[in-house]
Amino acid sequence: MRAVRIVVCLVACAIGGVTLAQDTAAAPAANVPTYAKDVAPIMQERCADCHHPGGIGPFSLLTYRQTKGWAPMIKEVVEQRRMPPWHADPSVGKYKNDRRLTDSEIATIVKWADGGRPMGNEADLPAPIKYSEDWRIPGPDAVFELPVEQHIEPSGVVPYREIEVPTNFAEDKWLQMIEARASNPKVVHHIIVFMRSPEMEAGQRQEFQRLGRGFLVGFAPGVIPTILPEGNAVKVPKGSTFIFQMHYTPTGKHEVDRSQLGIVFAKQPPQREVITATTINPDFQIPAGDANYRVVAESVIPDNGILYSMTPHMHYRGKSFEYIAHYPDGNSETLLRVPNYDFNWQTTYILETPARLPKGTRIETIAHFDNSANNPANPDPTKPVRWGEQTWEEMMIGWMNMSWETPATKSASAGGGTLGGGAR
Repeated sequence: MRAVRIVVCLVACAIGGVTLAQDTAAAPAANVPTYAKDVAPIMQERCADCHHPGGIGPFSLLTYRQTKGWAPMIKEVVEQRRMPPWHADPSVGKYKNDRRLTDSEIATIVKWADGGRPMGNEADLPAPIKYSEDWRIPGPDAVFELPVEQHIEPSGVVPYREIEVPTNFAEDKWLQMIEARASNPKVVHHIIVFMRSPEMEAGQRQEFQRLGRGFLVGFAPGVIPTILPEGNAVKVPKGSTFIFQMHYTPTGKHEVDRSQLGIVFAKQPPQREVITATTINPDFQIPAGDANYRVVAESVIPDNGILYSMTPHMHYRGKSFEYIAHYPDGNSETLLRVPNYDFNWQTTYILETPARLPKGTRIETIAHFDNSANNPANPDPTKPVRWGEQTWEEMMIGWMNMSWETPATKSASAGGGTLGGGAR
């Protein structure tokens, strides 16, 4: 989070002299797009989800005044395809949440920015979008909060804090939407909420689920809430406990946080139980100065499954990440390739069409790390790096949201159904 804030500050300071123009409806020149008819729909569709009050963007882009004032910077970042942030290889797979602008959308923005930035006819404006100041999921049915305020000192290393919050559920619950929310985003580097159920089921699936067990939802830059389609839900067995793993980063002054978890219950029992799987490899050491160190992990699917999304995770030295499915029939398929991994954006890539994974499919994940001086984000290229929780250490995790093909009422919940993976 600190890196994100520094970048935002530099960008804002660099263009801080830009004066926001008044809301004047200048007459458009011939063949110049207008804000009302052409640009506003793009801003709503591609930008406003982050750039609204309370969003993670450093400024809002909901109005003509706001967009016109930031037009020079908007033109620059869209031409260079730095914004909206998207790091997947476009030649591999199709994703529901692909944020990329089309060539036509980029051309429209550039032509408008260079053509006087006309407002156009206000009657052409799309209906405004109303954003909540807090939750991104609609009206949580239940909210779980850290039991006491967390105090973070101005400096030093803050160890991870794991804080238990009982659900007090007297019966099994099915969750349709899940969101972790930081009450003080300035100091919260990330949140991971795990779930611990009273019992864990043994067997082949349990062996597959031995690592990362209980993962429910996370919060970090670029992470979106879990919103599952109808017929799919996450199971929380009765008597379960939520465990908030809190990673705080000092800001230079005393900070207070009391983060929350919001959930929306499924209206009907689901057809399939959604679980979170991982491939994970904690056994590596990246040599000092190595610009392309390779780490591999894999998991074998123990039953017929359906893959919905993937979330690669590394730290500042992360360079690239790839998911490959090796099917039982001998064929292989690349499911996701992220050639330019950016730690500042923890993106979940949601498949446009869920992938069927037959029993015995081997999911291989390949990560590369840049521990050289050529990596501007590298905390120290002179030292070797091993697995660790702090951002100057490293991780190699490939999260996967999936379900079994068997109906939810017959599938093993395993404490909410989090899977783990083996490493090699």
